[in-house]
Amino acid sequence: MVAIGFFLAGLMLWSTLAWLLGQLSPEKIPQQRWLMRAWIFAAPLGYIAVDSGWIVRCVGRQPWTVYNQLRTVDSASHLPPSNVLTTLICFTSVYFLLLVAALYFGSRIIRKGPNLALPIPGIDDQPALITTPGQFVPDERPVETQQ
Repeated sequence: MVAIGFFLAGLMLWSTLAWLLGQLSPEKIPQQRWLMRAWIFAAPLGYIAVDSGWIVRCVGRQPWTVYNQLRTVDSASHLPPSNVLTTLICFTSVYFLLLVAALYFGSRIIRKGPNLALPIPGIDDQPALITTPGQFVPDERPVETQQ
């Protein structure tokens, strides 16, 4: 969880630096392949970090309880139900606001549609790989080794 947090903070810093240097313009963004791949890789990391933190916190107590090193009473949370309800309402509200914002901005982007006047990133006049037809080279191995 901590490593994911540092990775996301570093990715944010890298993106900010690229933006300040003007490398995120439509003309230059094809040259930022590693940054774009890092953002694609980072998409599910927030969810993974939250779940892994929860698993470490909750599952970490269980071996101590199972092997009678820690009593069940001591391994259970001592929070009053009102605190748990308040936290649940806060988390639900924040996630609901994030859902509404994502739907709003997503629908706005979809309604606007793509800008077809922009050039396709990474497409140049020359192909990325210059290929030539191969030449036939006869097999010079002994007959026993040919398959």
